[in-house]
Amino acid sequence: MKLRIILVVLSLLSFLSVSAAGYIYYSSLNESAIKEAEREIALQAERTRNSLSTFLSENQKTVKALAGMKELAQALGSPDRSSLEKANSVLDHFRDALKADVCYLMDRDGTTLASSNRNAVDSFVGRNFSFRPYWQQAIRGAPSTYMALGVASNIRGVYSSHPVYREAGGAPMGVVVVKAPIERIEEELRQAPEGIVLLADPNGIVFSSNRKDWLSRSLRKLSPEEAENIARTQQFGPGPWDWVGVEIRDGNTAVDRSGRKYLLYRMKLDTYPGWDVIYLRNALDISKKISGPLVRATGSIILTLCILIGLSVFFTYKRASDDIVRRKEAEEALREAKEELKRYSRDLERQVRERTREITSILKYTPAVVYIRDGNGRYTFINSRYEDLFGRRNEEIRGKTVHDVFPGEFADRFRASDRRVLQEGRPCQVEENVPHKDGVHAYLATKFPIYDEKGTTIAVCGISIDITEIKRARDQMRRLSDSIIASQEKERAAVSRELHDELGQVLTALHLDTVWLRERLKEADALASERAHAMCGLIDKAIDEVRGMATRLRPGVLDNLGLVDALEWYVGDFEKRSKVACVYNHSDVPRVDDRVATSAYRIAQEALTNVARHSLATRVDVSLRAEEGALTLSVEDDGRGFDPRELSESKGLGVAGMRERAELIGGKLSVRSRPGEGTKVCLRVPLGGAKEVLH
Repeated sequence: MKLRIILVVLSLLSFLSVSAAGYIYYSSLNESAIKEAEREIALQAERTRNSLSTFLSENQKTVKALAGMKELAQALGSPDRSSLEKANSVLDHFRDALKADVCYLMDRDGTTLASSNRNAVDSFVGRNFSFRPYWQQAIRGAPSTYMALGVASNIRGVYSSHPVYREAGGAPMGVVVVKAPIERIEEELRQAPEGIVLLADPNGIVFSSNRKDWLSRSLRKLSPEEAENIARTQQFGPGPWDWVGVEIRDGNTAVDRSGRKYLLYRMKLDTYPGWDVIYLRNALDISKKISGPLVRATGSIILTLCILIGLSVFFTYKRASDDIVRRKEAEEALREAKEELKRYSRDLERQVRERTREITSILKYTPAVVYIRDGNGRYTFINSRYEDLFGRRNEEIRGKTVHDVFPGEFADRFRASDRRVLQEGRPCQVEENVPHKDGVHAYLATKFPIYDEKGTTIAVCGISIDITEIKRARDQMRRLSDSIIASQEKERAAVSRELHDELGQVLTALHLDTVWLRERLKEADALASERAHAMCGLIDKAIDEVRGMATRLRPGVLDNLGLVDALEWYVGDFEKRSKVACVYNHSDVPRVDDRVATSAYRIAQEALTNVARHSLATRVDVSLRAEEGALTLSVEDDGRGFDPRELSESKGLGVAGMRERAELIGGKLSVRSRPGEGTKVCLRVPLGGAKEVLH
């Protein structure tokens, strides 16, 4: 019996010991779990707060940069259509670059002058938001960040405001605001692994939470005066702001209507006084993780379970500690990566702003007309020069075809050159006539394709320069040059006639008198007679030289018999004078007008003169033919040749003069040569009005 009593007592003691140990272990484990949960909540709250603070401060930097744009100050100082369009363009650019909900500009009275949502149904333009604290604070010169429900859009957002100044040190002219979406805040709150997480304002109004039913509700019961003050700012809509049903009893606990107890952790946003990040964790859920296994086990299993739980707690704690260390390391690495990404992002944004500013300035101030048309011929962009010349705004012309803007005959030609670029996928340069109010202007247009990411041509960009005045000046120069050359030919003809008629007759008369004198002195003075005979020879030679000079200045055969015979005479005369073998070929050449004949003759004359002076040739082939409706003259030698790239540096070839003569009669002159391989000069002139064919 005593043994039984001892065994019972021992068993009872063992049971009591095990039970006490289990209770103590349970209490210790429960306390440890609660502390661990508190640490997890603190870490999560810290991370959430840091992320939100970074996000909100980034918005303030962005709106400060936007406030410094000169277009906004100009729009506030002189709110005409042009300045407001420029301000709207800047607001649109920042909205797109930042992926913001809306960017808008308000004057000193709080009325919205310009906004990126100006074309929306809930446009801010014309609306007065002077009741908003972010406007009131910014108009006093202090930037502000404000989280609220939109009055017009009924959408929550983060409002970042900044004063706009005309000059440093002056009073604010107005306020610019960037409303950013709160997706980043929502995403941050959704990452909470367990429990309820929320962002609340100083009055306890829930602005954001992972519990949707808590949004725009209050963490405490509001007095009528407090509700009236909140309603006056319209920060969270018209209300009412019902109590969520959770009573905060002390610094770290809260109880709901049903009596459930919550662990509470509150962390304030440093730069936004009164705003809190709050975490609520159900204490019962934490306890259930510990009590569940103990409640299901009884008897002898308790000891084993305690041991297993002890070991499990030990290893769990160790693993949790390792996880915490690794998490801290990961968070540090993530923080460094975010900082690096932030620096890179800022640098990239700066580069984008600089490039955008440069490209915008080029497109705005270039004297050239710049436009982009898609594959269907619809405008997608025009620059400021285009708007000024044709009185069309970019917004007005976007989406219209070229036939909607210009008359049909002009639009057809524009569209044809666009199709050529789209089909060939390479640039082209065309001369286009464009109608203006003062008449048709000539433009030199360079068009090139624009590709998508797959390399497919999707649009055509054109850059056009008005060359009307250049063409007029060129035509005037051409007419002047034609007049000068015609005057030269007349002068040459006049000099030729004077040499032939006047000086030739005088020399002939002198020759006759010298012959008479020679005959009279033959008997009386033989020496004087011989001198007179020598004078006759000199006079004959002078007569031949004068006739040659007169013929070279203006050969009579060119006027009397035409180009074919004139060239034949000149080639023969050149061969005699230069001792260079010349071959002249011609076939089926129609009679051409005097201008063409004179120019062709002078070009052949200049080419042969170059042969004699520079080529050291032994043979020259001159050809005159009528081929495919054009007159072709070629002069080809077997001389030493030259490098055509150095032609502009040559002073004695007269190529510029030959080209000018060719252009004046509507022809084209080409010069082909290589060092050691001779030179070929070729003139090709369209035949306009042939009268007869010479054989």
